[in-house]
Order: sequence, then C-alpha cells, then structure tokens
Amino acid sequence: MSTLFLARYLLPITAPPIEDGALLVDGGRILEVGTRQSMTATASGAAVIDFGDAILLPPLVNAHTHLELTHFPRWRAEAGETIAPGGDFVDWILHVIRVKRGLPLDRFESSVAAGIAASLAAGTGAVGDILSYFPARTAYRHSPLKGRLYLETLGLDPAQGRQLLSRIGTLLDEKRAGQLRLGIAPHSSYSISAEYLAQIIDFARRRKVATTLHLAEAPAEVSFIRDSSGPLADKLYPYVGWQGMAPPPARRSPVAWAEQCGALVPSCLLAHGVQIDADDAARLARAGSTVVCCPRSNARLGVGRLPVELYRAAGVPLALGTDSLASNETLSVWDEIAFARQWLSGKIAPAELLTMATIHGARALGVAADQGELKAGLGCNFQVLKPAELPAFAELEEFLCAPGRTAEVASLFLDAWDVLQKS
Repeated sequence: MSTLFLARYLLPITAPPIEDGALLVDGGRILEVGTRQSMTATASGAAVIDFGDAILLPPLVNAHTHLELTHFPRWRAEAGETIAPGGDFVDWILHVIRVKRGLPLDRFESSVAAGIAASLAAGTGAVGDILSYFPARTAYRHSPLKGRLYLETLGLDPAQGRQLLSRIGTLLDEKRAGQLRLGIAPHSSYSISAEYLAQIIDFARRRKVATTLHLAEAPAEVSFIRDSSGPLADKLYPYVGWQGMAPPPARRSPVAWAEQCGALVPSCLLAHGVQIDADDAARLARAGSTVVCCPRSNARLGVGRLPVELYRAAGVPLALGTDSLASNETLSVWDEIAFARQWLSGKIAPAELLTMATIHGARALGVAADQGELKAGLGCNFQVLKPAELPAFAELEEFLCAPGRTAEVASLFLDAWDVLQKS
C-alpha cells in the first residue's frame, strides 16, 4: 500500500523547496514528489501521514567521522589527560595517543554504539566512519546507517604493511558491517610511507573497495612533507618510536605528494583539505576527488579555515563531516552546518551547505542511489524537523543553517521506518 507523507515545507535538495509538500512512497521507494494539492488528487487511495507544521528533507550525511571515539571525553577525564595551554595540532595528536594507549580494547564497541545512536538522533542517515579497532565493527550489526566503514592502517615499513593489508583483506571478505560497505583508511601523509600508501591504493583497486585519507589538514603536515621538518618530525616521531625514520624531503605539497603516490583517485575520499593552494585544487579537480570539510574540528585544532573559493573555482565537490569527539563537541551535522555558516560567512551560501551535507556526501560514500535527495526512484529515506515556529518560506534554507536544528529532529525514516519512533 502506498503512503503519502505531508509537511508544510519539503526540501528535495536538488530541486527548489516546496510549500505544502508531499512525498508519495510505495514498496519502500519514492514514487513522486510534489505539492499537497496535486498529489492528494492523484494518490487518493494512499494512506496519509501529515506531519503538519514541519520540514521534511533528506537525512544528513556525515562523510568523515570516527565513532569509536564517541566516549573520548569520558576517557580523557578518567585518565586525567589535558592539553597544555598553547598546545598545537601535534600536541593534540599526542594527547589522543596517550588516552587511547591506556584504554581497555573492549570499550571501543560501546563507544561506536553510542556514536551510532547520537548520529541517528541528529538526523544522520549515512556515515563515512573510520575504525582503528576492527572488532568494534560488530556495533554496526543492527544499525540502519548506510555508507562506508573504513578500516584504518598506518606505518612506515612496506614489508610490515603487506602483513597488515593481508589481515585487512581477510576482513574485506565480509563486504559489509551492518549496512556499511567496508573500505580502507590509510591514515595520513605523515603517518604512512609513500611506498605503503601506493601499495594500499593498488590493493584497494584490485579488491574494488574505496579508501579515505586525512590530507592537508595542518601547517605542520605541510612542513613535514615538504622539508621533513617541524613538530611532526621533532615531537610525534620520537614519541611513537620512529626516531630517524622521517622520509626525505618531498619538496612538494601534501596534495602533490598524494598524487605521486597514486592516491588522487575518485574512490579515495579526502578529509580536511585545509592547507591547499590553487595548484592543489586543480590537481584534485583533475583527479575527480571529493574533499570532506570538518570546520569545527579545524577551528578547535587551530589548523586554518577551508579555502572554499579555491575549491569552488576548481570545481571540486565538498562534503561535510564532524570528525570525532576528540576534536569536536557533537556528532551532529546540523551543528556542523550552523558553525560553517558562521565561520565561513560570506564564502558559502545556505543552499551550498545543505548540498554538501546531503547529496555530495551521499555521492562520495556511494549511497546516492538510495538517499541524499528526494526524488522518484530513491529509497524512502528522510527526516522531519518540528521547530517551535516555522520560518517564512523564502527564509527556509537560511533557517536550516542556523543553530538549534539538532533538537528539532522529530523523525528519521530510513528504509521506510522511523528509526527514532518519536511522537
């Protein structure tokens, strides 16, 4: 039996907003999107669910996160760990390593589960999640979230890397964790050798799986790749026992370095991308790369602001991510949108932010055939916001990019079921 969902405002994302909108669904798929007036006449036999003074739009996509660190604030407090005033990006990395090193491994699964619950409550329907403790993937067994779960690897020794890839390859035979397709996450340009990264990209190509890479996040990364100097070489490498193992100066940017390693391919999702220039943006555009922006994490770690103009001029697609609760306050993409609107004021319009948070993320994670927009043929995936007072129709997109939207998520339909079951 078909169902007609009605709401005062409906936002398809890839089409203009609709006042008095309607969504006709049958067999778990969207049949039609239109107005209440036109569709109540053509779908007279359908069951009707009227959300009233509400906003109906696609679920959000958190294209870069680390849900295994959802309990990090608790772990940090238990360990009595803090970052010294004036600490930089590398001090934060050392802080994360110290907290994780003292942690019983059985605590990661419950942390992932808490991250899944927080994501759903905030209207998120798909994630690009990175996992370093692989057994915790069982937390996804019954999760309705879609997207990708990237198994993280790092290291400087290619021989050891081949052993790690063999282990990851065995896990990749599982294909999925819950509804998330498995992929590989080479950690970053400063924690993985060029030879090992090239091995991973080739391995992923042969196994036909996606990858993701932290890239061009901080000034320290730029100096490390270009000159093998700076706090990554001076503080991080000695701390993790990599003394004397810094690579020779690459004399190029992190993006150019990744290109040389073969990592600039459409199937490799790049996270952060703060430290780039016009040449880097052109490289990314030629490669068909997508960059996931994490504005709140970037601000908190003091690594700089996203060069939106460079990406827009080059035509590089941008998605949004929250990163982890080791560098952020919430896992809500709604909160990320609101912060980005303020922090990048004048550089990015509300409609562009909403596109980044939905269809661009869905395309980057390979779920755009199911969600990311509202149109005929896609799955019945949407969220419903119930604000105390609706904005004027002309102000809808600006309203959605303002603070406060997370608390207004009343329903989240994934595969035609309201997974929040809120009244």
